[in-house]
Amino acid sequence: MASVVSTGRADAPYKISQSELKAFIHNLFSDSELDVERLISVFDNSEISDRHISVSPEWLSEEHSFEERSELFSQTAVQLAKQAVTEALQKAGTGAGDIHNIIYVTSTGVMTPTLDAILFNELGFDKHVKRTPIWGLGCAGGAAGLSRAMEYTRAYPDENALLIAVELCSLTFQRNDLTKSNIVAASLFSDGAACTLVCGSESPLKQKGKLELLDSFSTIYDNSLGVMGWDIVESGFRVVFSRDIPTIVKDYVKPNIEEFLLKHSLTIDDIEYYVTHPGGLKVINSYEESLGLKNGKLDLSRKVLREHGNMSSPSVLYVLDEFLKTKPVSGKYGLLSALGPGFSSELVLFKTL
Repeated sequence: MASVVSTGRADAPYKISQSELKAFIHNLFSDSELDVERLISVFDNSEISDRHISVSPEWLSEEHSFEERSELFSQTAVQLAKQAVTEALQKAGTGAGDIHNIIYVTSTGVMTPTLDAILFNELGFDKHVKRTPIWGLGCAGGAAGLSRAMEYTRAYPDENALLIAVELCSLTFQRNDLTKSNIVAASLFSDGAACTLVCGSESPLKQKGKLELLDSFSTIYDNSLGVMGWDIVESGFRVVFSRDIPTIVKDYVKPNIEEFLLKHSLTIDDIEYYVTHPGGLKVINSYEESLGLKNGKLDLSRKVLREHGNMSSPSVLYVLDEFLKTKPVSGKYGLLSALGPGFSSELVLFKTL
């Protein structure tokens, strides 16, 4: 079986409070045809206190080319990824030379060579390290990447895989996008990087494992392409963000989880721990309502949302990092979950060690 050994994370350089960002967005769009007075209340109903972004608010108020955004993405993504990877490796007491596969996940920037190749040159990975860059899974990318790391280390049980998720959502903000989706996204999304080290059952790192990864489950829903994603425009990425996401969670998440658990002769009552992507306050509430979760089962997701906003793919790995800090009781089942473009669901079943 595959095991999670350690985690690392890195916050983007600019910390900004929700109230500061609300005032900035209000001023930015106050003279436009957008009904900002009606829409701005979304900032107050998010349960977000602070966020980290890669650029100053002044930068967001200006127009930028896709080339400029891409240059900033490359510089900042490498910096944050190095920090997250270094933390994860140090926690595991190992080095870059012991990594056999780098799985790199993002949806907010494009680099070729990809970030994993740049890190190879800067952190000293083995020259034969395998690289698996994955683009376009959005908020589901962290959970999907963990699944790919699990599958790799099952196939190569004496090896280790490093999952890196980096998203710089602030660089996708479109100054001239006068849509409700743009305001909602501005009230919610943020930047960050996270890393998770996964080892196989015969790896020397196995004794340091914190969680045993048992199985994964991927689902894509019919006729849901317009729920979440990007429109590609001349200046970069323009957000597509449906108001129906909480309703979809409420209607489909429970049957999806039950179908997955049935494969293992388990029910929702058997799940002690939830590591859930904090997609937003309404999404978290919909999870709780759908699954009948009580007693603060999603408090760690709320904590990450409150302190960091929605960083897309790294967010669920931030929740995983917080979860491991609680030193969970061994021998209990847990479920890691995230939703993303497609519209899709990614689930990972684990057991605490």
